[in-house]
Amino acid sequence: MFTGQTLHGCTLFFMNQILRAFSAPFTFVFVALLLVGCEQEITVVVPNQEPQIVVEGSIELGGPPVVLLSKSQDYFAPLDAASLGSLYSGGAEVTLTVDGEPVAMDEICTGDLSPTELEAAAVILGFPVEVLLLSNVCAYTSFSVLGEAGTTYGIEAIFDGDTATALTKLNAPVPLDSLWFEIPGNVDSLGILHATFEDPDSLGNAYRWSSQRLGVDDGLIYSTISVVDDAFFNGLAFEFTNFRPVTSEDFEEDANPDEIGFYKTGDTVVVRWDHIDRGVYDAISSMEEQVQSQGSPFANPSDVATNVSGGLGLWVAYAPFLDTVICVP
Repeated sequence: MFTGQTLHGCTLFFMNQILRAFSAPFTFVFVALLLVGCEQEITVVVPNQEPQIVVEGSIELGGPPVVLLSKSQDYFAPLDAASLGSLYSGGAEVTLTVDGEPVAMDEICTGDLSPTELEAAAVILGFPVEVLLLSNVCAYTSFSVLGEAGTTYGIEAIFDGDTATALTKLNAPVPLDSLWFEIPGNVDSLGILHATFEDPDSLGNAYRWSSQRLGVDDGLIYSTISVVDDAFFNGLAFEFTNFRPVTSEDFEEDANPDEIGFYKTGDTVVVRWDHIDRGVYDAISSMEEQVQSQGSPFANPSDVATNVSGGLGLWVAYAPFLDTVICVP
């Protein structure tokens, strides 16, 4: 519950009166009284929602499936490294389907791993080793299944009496035909990446872009808008550009603001170009649209899409194409 919030409920009236007041005496006294009269203290009650299963899972070409399960948290619940253990505490029953054939998934918890295994788990799960040392994160996998192109993968997760299901198709990789660095205009050493590829002649293909500057970024980073579908270029050769994803280092005290969004001459950049299915595209696009609209008073409120039935989150099959470009004009 919030208290002490102030609404200016007479905005139009206030604007009209303020314009008239500028031609009248005692302007400042009038405005001050008007402001007081337009303020109203309100109480906003945030409705309680029943916790739902949250699925964070993926499978990629040649790799095993990995699924993290949790329950949706209260909006104001604290979240830090120490709370990850309780968030991903395990105890679920998860079944993978491969073109409809069920395969049981095993629960693996980081608290049971050796230091070497923990290093590998940190890469797979996307958490720093230091964070995993403070918590006991449980995930679900099956090393008997490796991702194959053209295969549909489903999951069914039963967790605390609730059930969530999801499907995703692992498409074949679509290579980038060319990838290069280019400096626009008369900028000295800052530029963007250009790429071309040929979209398969089947409507509904979608893609996701990520990149990493070797020796600078800790790993692959997604752009703020990282996905695109082929609605406007189905079956065509297509050229596009991509700016460098913004990182927290861009806002450090000694950072150069002119470099935000640009690669620099001499950078070596690894690019990952993933072919994803349409349901995954819709979910990620919805999420990124919400991130883009944060803080905008003109944004329409809406729920973030998901491809999980009976829960929230994302179950995605990635078909990656990897390439490297050295930023030389």
